[in-house]
Amino acid sequence: MFVVQTAKKEPRYQKIAYEIAKRIVAYQFKEGEKLRGRSMLASEYGVSSETIRKAMRLLTNLGVVEVRARSGIYVLSHKAATLYLEQYKKRNEVHRMFTDTQELLKETRRNHRMLEKHVETLLESSKSDVFPFDYFTIKLTNQDLNLGETVKSLDFWNKTHGLVLAIDHEGHLYQAPNPNIPLEAGMTLYVLGDDYVKKTTETLFGRK
Repeated sequence: MFVVQTAKKEPRYQKIAYEIAKRIVAYQFKEGEKLRGRSMLASEYGVSSETIRKAMRLLTNLGVVEVRARSGIYVLSHKAATLYLEQYKKRNEVHRMFTDTQELLKETRRNHRMLEKHVETLLESSKSDVFPFDYFTIKLTNQDLNLGETVKSLDFWNKTHGLVLAIDHEGHLYQAPNPNIPLEAGMTLYVLGDDYVKKTTETLFGRK
């Protein structure tokens, strides 16, 4: 009995069709030769007769075999079997690359989230022990002035002498944020600076 290893989410009949096409290409089954009956093929591959029927229908549609009424299944084209194997391998390679890409993207997202957490931990840690620079946070509200403006358009550095290290928005921490991002209510700005910078920053947003 042949042990068929099925790819993830691949219908079993497609794998059976592939295995039979391989045998045709290897001349184990020659053109014009009659294949074994569905029941025997089902027993040989350890699948149901319905699975064999679907596999044969696929190979028939591809011109690899033909089903003759009251006679059986015959090998029709070695060339068509070869073409099917090439297409099958290309499709599986694309599927593998797609799956690998998805895993890489997931890993990238995990690493990015970990990086965000590390930076957030640094920012929230003791200034003297871990982050030895003065910084403060300011969370923007609907009552603040200059919402919709950007760090660049506000000329933030010249007006406050502070540096925006990060912006926390909707649970995401953006380090070294783009200075052209519009400032919105709900954002928390991490600003490098002392008490003087904090005061000028609050004044910039209309706070007393």
